[in-house]
Amino acid sequence: MASVDPRLIVFTDTTRAPIASLLERFRALAERAEPNRVLFIVRDYMLPVRARWALAERLAELTAQAQQSFGIAERADLARALGCHAFHLPETGLSAADARRYLGAGVLLSRGCHDAREAVEPELDAVLLSPIFEARKGRPALGVGALEGARLAHPRPAWFALGGVGPGNAAACRSAGAAGVAVIGAALEADPVPLLGALSILRR
Repeated sequence: MASVDPRLIVFTDTTRAPIASLLERFRALAERAEPNRVLFIVRDYMLPVRARWALAERLAELTAQAQQSFGIAERADLARALGCHAFHLPETGLSAADARRYLGAGVLLSRGCHDAREAVEPELDAVLLSPIFEARKGRPALGVGALEGARLAHPRPAWFALGGVGPGNAAACRSAGAAGVAVIGAALEADPVPLLGALSILRR
């Protein structure tokens, strides 16, 4: 069973902000959140492997200092070498069963999903349903009702909302039964308090 239990999953996107700025925002978010509630995942697929490794090392240090968790997407070899808490599977990547055998029971496994009617691999700990609020890549927004349906259809794993999630709608996702939310742009806001407050994970 995975040893981390996030309410907020944050993905890196170095096309939106330089690495130094991105890490500055992440540090503020990590330090203002309750311990062990935020999972940061390196998901920059276009970055060379060496650059992803370097970013993951810096993220590992940052999260350790702030008592949060970190992971990596796509590259299970990097996840194991870096001792990641989590591994995110791309749609065309490894099967969850293969990832579980390779990484062990303590690593949180997640994968994205665009249709809650699809079969869910039993080895997954979390599924990110998207897009919830904003249409993306030709897919219409699903709305929070899709989260309720997903949870009823598949009580396990934990469901997370992705796609246009921010301080103004994060609480609605939780009310619809989501275990939490996943964000990219919302994590880069100068003030992390509104998002953390909406998720009730603001450090006191």
